[in-house]
This record gives sequence, C-alpha cells and structure tokens, in this order.
Amino acid sequence: MRLTVRPAARLAPRPPGRLTPRPPVRLTGHPMRVALPAPAPALGSALALGLGLALGLASPPPGHAQESAGAGGRSGPLAAAIESHQTGDYGRAVAAYRSAARAGREFPASARGWARALAATGEYESALEALDGAAARAPDGADADTELARARGRLLYALGRLDEAEANFRRAIEGRAGDAQLARLDLGRLLFDRGAREEALALFDGFIDFYNRGARRLGTGELRAVGTALTYLGARDPDLFHDAVRAFEEAIEADPGDPEPRIDLGLLFLDKYDSFEAGPLIEEALARNPAHARALLAKARRAKFEGSSEALELAERALETNPRLTEARAFLARLFLELEDVDEAEAEARRALETNPVSLSAWTEIAAAAHLRGDAAAFAEARDRVLRLDPWHADLYVALAQVAYRTHRYADAVEFARQAVALDPLSWSGMSELGLNQLRVGDLEVGRATLEASFAGDPFNVWVFNTLDLLEELAGFETVESPRFVFSMHPREAGALSIYATALAEEAFDAMRARYGFDPPAPISVEVYDRHADFSVRTVGLAGIGALGVSFGSILAMDSPGARPGGAFNWGSTLWHEISHAFTLGYTEHRIPRWLSEGLAVLDERHAREGWGSDVDPGFLAAFRDKRLPSLERFNYGFVRPAYPGQVQHAYYMASLLCEMIETTRGFDAVLAMLAGYRDGLETPEVVERALGTTLPALDRELRDYIEARFGPTLKALGDPEAGATPGPDTFAGLLTAAAEARRAGRTEEAMRALERAHEVFPEYAGRDAPILILGQLRREAGDLAPAAEAYRTYTALNENHFEAHLALADLEQALGNDAAAREALERAIWIDPFHLDLHARLASGYEAAELWPQAARERRALLALSPADPAEAHYRLALALHRGGDAGGARSAVLDALEIAPNFEAALDLLLEIRGDPEGPR
Repeated sequence: MRLTVRPAARLAPRPPGRLTPRPPVRLTGHPMRVALPAPAPALGSALALGLGLALGLASPPPGHAQESAGAGGRSGPLAAAIESHQTGDYGRAVAAYRSAARAGREFPASARGWARALAATGEYESALEALDGAAARAPDGADADTELARARGRLLYALGRLDEAEANFRRAIEGRAGDAQLARLDLGRLLFDRGAREEALALFDGFIDFYNRGARRLGTGELRAVGTALTYLGARDPDLFHDAVRAFEEAIEADPGDPEPRIDLGLLFLDKYDSFEAGPLIEEALARNPAHARALLAKARRAKFEGSSEALELAERALETNPRLTEARAFLARLFLELEDVDEAEAEARRALETNPVSLSAWTEIAAAAHLRGDAAAFAEARDRVLRLDPWHADLYVALAQVAYRTHRYADAVEFARQAVALDPLSWSGMSELGLNQLRVGDLEVGRATLEASFAGDPFNVWVFNTLDLLEELAGFETVESPRFVFSMHPREAGALSIYATALAEEAFDAMRARYGFDPPAPISVEVYDRHADFSVRTVGLAGIGALGVSFGSILAMDSPGARPGGAFNWGSTLWHEISHAFTLGYTEHRIPRWLSEGLAVLDERHAREGWGSDVDPGFLAAFRDKRLPSLERFNYGFVRPAYPGQVQHAYYMASLLCEMIETTRGFDAVLAMLAGYRDGLETPEVVERALGTTLPALDRELRDYIEARFGPTLKALGDPEAGATPGPDTFAGLLTAAAEARRAGRTEEAMRALERAHEVFPEYAGRDAPILILGQLRREAGDLAPAAEAYRTYTALNENHFEAHLALADLEQALGNDAAAREALERAIWIDPFHLDLHARLASGYEAAELWPQAARERRALLALSPADPAEAHYRLALALHRGGDAGGARSAVLDALEIAPNFEAALDLLLEIRGDPEGPR
C-alpha cells in the first residue's frame, strides 16, 4: 500500500437500510403472533454473539428496576448498592449487597446483585460461593435454589461449565423463578452456542409473544432480553433489528441510570456498521461508569472499526477491570493477529481459555494463529475444537477469512469465507467476506453476485452497499491493455493517462523481473479511480482511507492523479510502488510481512527515478532521537497501530532504510533469501537468522547504528528535544527562523546565508519549506539563474511531488540554454500532473524543435486526449509530428480527422497532399 502524507477527509455514505428507530414491524402494542420459518441447519450471527454479552455478568441484576424503586428517583434498601454498581464502585456495591444478603433482606435481588458485582471484576468463583452463602440465609419459604439458579448458571457459563449452566437455566425456567424469562434468553444463547439452533430460535421467538402480551410493564432487564433475542432472529428477518432498537431504547427509558442498555444499543449500531450512532451511546455508558469492562470493550471495538490505534489500549483497560473477560482476551488476540504478532495473539487467546476452556472466540483466534504460522496440526486441533462445541459455527471461518485478508492472503480469505457460507447459508458476514475477497482476487462478476445476495440478507452492511455502488461505476470504465497489464480508467482520463501509465508499468515489470528473478501472475490488473472515495471503497469498503494505492497481488487499485488536488502526490511512483507489491507478494506466496513489503516498495521507487520514494523529515529524526520508533520485533505496530500522529509515514521510511541497509551491506541476494524464507513458511526471527546470519535484536541495533551514522550531523542540528525550548541559533529550526526574520526585514543576503547553513545541516530535507527551495526562489528573483537552477535541481532530486518546482526548473534550464534538461524536468512533472495542457504543449514544442518526432507525437496525442479548445489544430499538429516521424498511415488518419472537423483547414489540406505525394514519409 502506498500512503499519502496527508489524511483524507472522512466521508460517511449511508446505505438505505441504515438502522434507525422507527415504527415497529414485529413488536406491537397488542398480541401478534409472528410465525418463524423453519430453522435452517445453521444460523450464524456474529451480531447476536456480540450482543450475547448484553445481559453480561458485569451488569446489575436484571429486573432490578422492578425490584427497587424503578427508573428515576430510586429508593429502597438496595438503592445504594445499585447506584454503586452502576457507577463502577464495585467494592462498595459488593459490601452493600453482601450485607443485605447475609441478613436475608431483599432476597433474591441482594444475592443476585452480590454475585454480579463480584463477577464484574472477574471473581466468578467467589460469586458462586456468595450465592451459596445467600441461599443458606434466604428467608423461610423462599425457593433459594430456583431463584438463584439463573445467576449461578451465568457464572458457570462464563467458566465454560456448560452442562451445569444449562441445568441451572432449566431449573429457573421450570421452577418459574422471578427471572425465568431472562433464564430463557440465557438458555437460548447457550443452546445456540452448542449448535442446537432449532430449540434456541424457538426460545428467542417466544420473546416476541412475551413483549406483545403486555400483561405488565416490562423492566429494564426484560426489555434488554427482548432486544437481544431479536438480534438473533434478525439474521432471518432484518426488519427485526429495528425492533431491537426499540426494545433497547425502552430499556434505557425504564432505567436511565443503568449503562447496560446503552451499551447494548451501541453494540447493535456498531455491529450494523453505524459507528456514528454507536459512539455517543458508548460514551454515555462510560460517563456513568468509566470502569465498565463491557463498555470499554465496546469502545475498543468501535476504535477498531474506525481504524484507531486506541483499540489496543481500550481493550487492556477493560481487562484492568475484569482480567477474566474472555471476549476482551479474544479481541486482543485478533488485534495482535492483525499486527502479525502471532505469539502474543495465541498467548492472549490461551489466557481466555484459562477462564473458559470452551470459549468459541478464543479457540477461533488460536485456529487463526495456527494458520498464519503454517501449523496444520495445531490449526486442525483448534478448528475441530470449535466445531465439536458448535457444529454450525460459521463465525470460525468468517474470522479466519478476516485475518487472512488483513495479512494479504486473499485466496485463503476466499476459501475460508466459502466454508463459512457452506456451513451456514445465512452467515451474511461470511457471504460479504466471500464477495469482497472474490473482488480482491479479480473475480468481479462472481463477487458482485455474492455481494448482491449478501446485501439482500443484511441491508445494513455499508461496505457491501458502497462496493456494489462502486461496481456500477467501474462497469463504465475504459479498459486499456498492454502486454502484461490491463488498466481500467475513467473514460475522461484514460486517453491521456494510459499513454504514460502503460509505458511506465511495462518498464517497472522489466526492472523488477530483473531485480527479483520472478514473474508474478499476469496480466496484472490496475484499477485507477478518478475519485478518492471510490478508491477507498475498493480498498476497505468505506470512504476516508488515507492511502494512495493498494495491491491485492496481481490486482492493483490506486488514485488517479485527478482524484487529488494538483501536486498532492506522484502517481508514477505510486504505480511503481504497487507493482513492487505484486512482485513481493507473489514471490512469497503472500506471506511477506507488511514492514518488509512496504520497505522494499519504497526502495524500489528510489531505484526507479531520482527523488521518488519517501523522504526523511524532522519528525522522523525527532522520533528516532526520542526512542519512539518501534523495535523490529514490533515493527508492524507502526503501520497498523501507530502510537503518535505521523508514525505510519515514519514506519514506511524506517522500513525503507532497513531494506536499503540490508541491500547495501549484504547485497540484494540477502533480500531474496529473506523473501524465500517467508515463502517457505518461516517466521521473522528464523528468516533473519537464516538469510542474514544475525538475530532480530542484533539487526535492530544495526539499523539504529545505520540511522545514527547516516543522519548524525542532522540529529545534532535538531536541537533541544525539550518541549517549548527556544531553538538555538545553529539548529535547523533556529537557522530557518533567522532566515525568515532576515527576509521580513529585507536582509536578503543574510537570509540566504542562513538558508545555506540550514541546508548544510539537513541536506535531505524535502519539505515545501526546505531551505534549498527558498534559496532557489531568492536567487531566481535576484536574476542569478545558474545558482537558482542548481538549487532547484537539488530540490527536485529530493521532492517527487512539487509540480511548481519542476516547472520553475524547466524555465530556468530553458533560459540557460539547457533545452534537454528543460524537457527532462517537464517529463518528471508528468508523473505529478499528466492532465496539465500547458505542460504537454511545452513538451511537444520542445521535442519538435529538437526533431524528436516520436516524443513529439506522444505529447500531441496527450493534448488531443485532454479536449483542447481547437481540436482540428490538435489533430493537425499530431499529423505533422507523425508525418515528420515517418508514420504516414498515422499521419493520414490524423489529418483526415482534422479535416472532418474543419474541411477548409488549409494547412491540413496541404499536409494531406504532402502525405499522399510521399506515402512512405521522409527518408
């Protein structure tokens, strides 16, 4: 992936099926029986599993609103306990519940609350003991075992003791405990997780009747149970998700002080792809209870959805409250897998198993880790564990597909997603993963059909909606082929852009074939999007990604130069970068880690053209000086979970320096040996040892020594790292400040001396305030053309994106009589903006003056493709260049085009006579 140096504006397209509160479809004010279709063998729902925590162990007792004074103005013996519980003062809540329970007061609410407050911090065994103690002190005549059966079952469920949990849920239901309806939901969830889908769905379906009977006003816990049941049923009827919104909103209204229903509703919106609506609900819950483990995990999930690096920290904060929250451990494992930190991922998943040995999510992450490691036996063991627990658990394969996608194994993602859908035809998440990854491997028509089926089942999926919309746009693109590439471009841009893109792509292919000794699968498909939002959707399904290009192997996508403001990026180096990915991904069979793939791509850019590739900036050197750059053991963190603004760009540059160092000190064969190691399934420490003869920590020290040696003087010139310190006069910042002050005062010579000194201490700086660029501008203003040209040559050799600097250099070279150098500067400007009419006109005239007719004809074709004001003249000029270059057939066709537009065009008529009189052209 090629990264832009500036973040893109985030857009928020909404599908027509966006989840919003609205009049009910199923929940009514009067009894209404909804017939449930016959259950399929498997009904998978990641959403329902995510909301399965909706009545989680961290929340106050379900139904406590009706057991106390209800919503608003709560009073009664347990009011203080409930308030402490809801606000996260769990120690005080435990004490208050315990005091009441031991005295036999407020039974069974006090006992249930005591257990749940203990469970909020992971003290599940203590909670079970508390229930036993409370049962022994229950008032005479109370059926303590029945009334506490559900609470006991939920604790046993959290510990993975499923048979015991099921027995307790059934006891609560059959004994008609006060929380029997909530036990029905818990039993349904447990049965669903164990593959007994038909019985589970029947239980969930019963909640529609329960709500519609309306014999009494339902409490918060009961309304939450209704909402959760509807999320399971929503896989069949997506309208029921709207009703789930209503149920959760009523739960909030029933007890505004309870954070739980806000978390439920936030998770529902998030799982239905509406992060915007989810955010405030989760924040409101955390405002009520900042330590709420489930709310913190919900916020972490939202951060992951938004691509924020806060996800890791938030999940860890959830575990500070409840170190045994298995879903948080599994979530952390997924984050580590996406960082390609397989060891840490597996360690987190196994920590989850210490609490719940049958956790489906934990075993799923272990299976994914084994797959990434290439351990077939461990993968089979983890997969079989999951499927023995739940034979219809399609989310296993959905997760595997997602991890495969995030680690660039797109063919694996297709196969895993296909298995998810085969296991459960109603796994809409599996179907969406299948369709999106079919597109990533280039199977557009099949992928479109899959996504259409997915969207029919889940009309809230914004990624699918956006992608289907994009495919409609893509169908209107123009296809341009070269020997080893197929480009898809907007018709408005294809004529001019393809002239340069096809030639550059073929050059890149030849250069990299020679460099890597490998041919990726061809033809390579390149989709060039005229709108950044479209490229972003193609990449991740949403608008707002900050990248410029992406490689799925032999399927590439990138921004057109017209998708960004002029001079925003160098599209030529971006194309080269993505073609490099096609080679390294293919060479390693998609096993190359992110940092190496990006480092080599940037280095390949540098080999292609002077000035191409990431540049060093003061922020990178400051991060190096302040020891904020990650070690090589955690290199991918800089790409995927940046710790500070700008770290992603720094990661690209650091990776390129590592690859540059390896190639410089050991030769490119060492790089090829690394690629071969990854292809053979080795992990990074083994690759480094086998290919480079060192260890990863030693290589890290070597890289830091290399950076120190290369940038030592510049690092010293950065000055005092202390925040707010005034830069010294000899520091880079101090010299720039002195130059600016001298310029404002009209002391140009003094300013130029300061700029010269600043360039000496930081000669590689290529920012738009680079001292060498300002020097060039001042020298040009003073009429010192030769020194000005030298300054612009230096700057454009560093900065690949500054369009105006390239034009200024061309002006200076031409003024100095260096016509060839002027044309070269203009040629380089094409890689920044190929749609600039004056640029092509200048080049065309320059090549004509030099009698370089093939180049002149190329520029005349480009001008013609850009819809010039006088198309007849443009056709004529093309005909003239082709005629002078010996292409009589092409010249004849072009001049006839001119005459078709302007039949009396005398110059064109004369040229046509000349061509007919000399059919073979000049000799």
